[in-house]
Amino acid sequence: MLQKLNWRCVLFLVTAVLGIVWVVLGFGTYGFWSEAEGPGAGFFPAIIGCVLTFFSIIELIKSFSSDQVKFDKEALYIVGSVAGILILNFLIGLFPALVIYYVVWLKFIEKYPWKKVILITIVYGGIMYGVFSLWLKVPFPTGILLSWL
Repeated sequence: MLQKLNWRCVLFLVTAVLGIVWVVLGFGTYGFWSEAEGPGAGFFPAIIGCVLTFFSIIELIKSFSSDQVKFDKEALYIVGSVAGILILNFLIGLFPALVIYYVVWLKFIEKYPWKKVILITIVYGGIMYGVFSLWLKVPFPTGILLSWL
């Protein structure tokens, strides 16, 4: 079995563990449901964690029987963007980091015109802020630079 262990197995194992962490945080720390207010701050993380864990386990099982996969260099865009979001999240907070990510991805990777980039960013950012901050009351991390203000 160890000879069949490849990077895909490790990836799906890590995502399954992350899914379990989100489920535990969603049901335990954040609060999944409130009788008075409905879905709590842990509702979305718990649901996504369940789905992520389920599909990660399925893909982990399938990865043992699959052949070696060729690596596509464009996949590094995703890895780089996640690293960028994490760094910006630490510095300026999650919400501004995601807005910057939308703008950079849409303009420089997808090559959208500025008018579309701004429109999509405003609409998606408004939806994200409305759903998570106002409706579900999920606190966005502020980052070290914004916490000084």
